[in-house]
Amino acid sequence: METFIILLVIVFVPFIWFINRALVYTDDTVGENAPLQRERTYYFSASQYFFTFTKVLEALLLVMMPVLAFIVVDVSIHQKQYFGFLLAPFFLAFSGYLIFYFYFDWQYWTITRNVVLTFDPSSQSITIDSPDQHSVLTPNTVVRLEHHLQKMDNAKNPLAGYGYYLFYRSDGQIIQLNNLFISHIGHVEFIEHFFGHVPQALVWHRLAWAMDIKPTDIQHAEKSVVSGNREH
Repeated sequence: METFIILLVIVFVPFIWFINRALVYTDDTVGENAPLQRERTYYFSASQYFFTFTKVLEALLLVMMPVLAFIVVDVSIHQKQYFGFLLAPFFLAFSGYLIFYFYFDWQYWTITRNVVLTFDPSSQSITIDSPDQHSVLTPNTVVRLEHHLQKMDNAKNPLAGYGYYLFYRSDGQIIQLNNLFISHIGHVEFIEHFFGHVPQALVWHRLAWAMDIKPTDIQHAEKSVVSGNREH
């Protein structure tokens, strides 16, 4: 009976959590709460960013892989059957990949933490507040928009979906915004509706590092204002 209860909890707790997240997502993105209907403000706390179902599962796997590698090697030594020496490198390599993934994810957290984003359909603006900057983006102040994405053939790859937006302002600043704020929350419609006339480009990267973007000379950026796709 106890085993059944444990299995029930393992299955239904994540299911209930997923349903709740889906309902919150729907409430935030459609109907009267949609950013095209009224002003909405968003930010990500550390728990919201890191404690997702997928990341928690991957963290558990990161802990389990070295343990499994040790177990299969230990069993192989004691039983003098050396199959474990073939499996252990696989477990350790998978751990190494997960470590790289979390490091990659941390780079995106650095451009997400303490960022407060406000979508205001009445003024057709996106306001970005953080300890380092306050910027109001409107169709009249943005001269170019780039969407940088991680190129992945497998949509189930943990790195799939990572990317960022670059807003080139008329005053020479480049504002970087985590793709999470727009594509993953369902605000692409806001961009298309109010910034549709702004020259845009989709840029694919083999590895889309989220690096700090410094203010730059906008004249240099204007030389490459050509809409379309390209790959780095």
